[in-house]
Amino acid sequence: MTEGNPKEITTALDSIRQYLTNIVDLKQGVNKGETVTEIRDKMTISGANAWMLMCSIVIASIGLNLDSQAVIIGAMLISPLMSPILGIGTGVGINDLPMLRRALIHFGISIIIAVVTSTIYFYLSPFIEMGPEIEARTKPTFLDVIIAFFGGVAGIVSIARKDISTTMPGVAIATALMPPLCVTGYGIANGHWNIALSSFYLFFLNTFFVSLATYLIVRYLKFPYKQYLSIANRRKGRWMIILFSIIVIIPSLLIFQKVFKEYRTKAQVDKFVKEYLSEDRIYLDDYIFMQNESPQKLVLKVYGDQINEDRIPELKRGLARVGLENTEIDIISTSEIDLNQLTKLQDEVSGLKGIEEKLEIAQAERQEDNDEILSLQEKILIQCFDSSSISSITEEYKSLFPNLNSFHLGKMNFSNFNNSTQNLPVLITDWNRNVTPLDKIKIHDFTKARLKLDTLILINQ
Repeated sequence: MTEGNPKEITTALDSIRQYLTNIVDLKQGVNKGETVTEIRDKMTISGANAWMLMCSIVIASIGLNLDSQAVIIGAMLISPLMSPILGIGTGVGINDLPMLRRALIHFGISIIIAVVTSTIYFYLSPFIEMGPEIEARTKPTFLDVIIAFFGGVAGIVSIARKDISTTMPGVAIATALMPPLCVTGYGIANGHWNIALSSFYLFFLNTFFVSLATYLIVRYLKFPYKQYLSIANRRKGRWMIILFSIIVIIPSLLIFQKVFKEYRTKAQVDKFVKEYLSEDRIYLDDYIFMQNESPQKLVLKVYGDQINEDRIPELKRGLARVGLENTEIDIISTSEIDLNQLTKLQDEVSGLKGIEEKLEIAQAERQEDNDEILSLQEKILIQCFDSSSISSITEEYKSLFPNLNSFHLGKMNFSNFNNSTQNLPVLITDWNRNVTPLDKIKIHDFTKARLKLDTLILINQ
């Protein structure tokens, strides 16, 4: 194997170096004068731009109300809010004090327009609940800093390079400057000052780091200064920017730490429920982890007593294994059922109200004497299903509903006293004391589907 010619190796290395330099080169094709002129011309918030801003604020506020990301994105696309922010970064970068002053004035005007418009909208809006899209703008984190910074880089580069100017709509969406201002209006309109302050901090955080990214790219591309700065003043300005950046970013780091801890805890709780409640999750109505309690507490809201206090030691060991040591457990029983299912059942038994009342009276008088209830049921005209229909689901009942003692399945005649008689399928069930409302709903829906019935009347003993 022969060694390569040193000149050829050097030439190859130079070619690779030049290729890599071209990849990261931002200076090629940049017209510095036109870039500054375009930013200066577009940063004015007045006339048509002011109306565009108001329209976008109303649209974004509606999107936040409806939890519609598509509407919020559409509002961000037409918002002119990005221009004065780029003007601030450019004005500082080239030491153009008149441009900086003008950009700050129009930036302030845009804030006033946005906050006033959104406050009026949310004050008049009948929807006052805080949905997920609004809540998402109340927890600014360090990740928002990263998004804003690189969004600012993309923004100034897209203006400096005419061939990629179509990226500006994407920059407006990514940096999400406008929705936090709308949430600020929501907080003011509803008297939630903590929400207003948190969302405005998110807006300020995004604004500052978009401007900072703009300043850094302007200096990296060596835009000419409008007014000369001495080396000492330049150094002083850099240190002021660094110090202010640190001050601005500290709260977001603290919030990020809290949000990350909440996310990790939620993942641990979900893992515990999945692994240590397993099949018993069907008896779990809801659960909540109270992280701010001392000690922290997991509250389980359950149907029946399948998950009871006897299992607390076992469950606490499970919590420790997923990383939630020293966590207390509270088990709360509930009798709630799906309201849609309840309404459905009520509609189906509305014609048999008198019969149900008789059964309830008989059961109240002699709760332990099922013979009396059965004798009352025997007085009702019942046409039984054929034996094959009952035998086909008996074994399935045994496996699906272990708390079911017995059942009666047949057809019942009833009249509304208007010479109209109906014959409807009826299922009468007798349960043990461990029955849950969920079991009753399940046996109704299962039987109706299994026997292909349009209507089924369920009577529970």
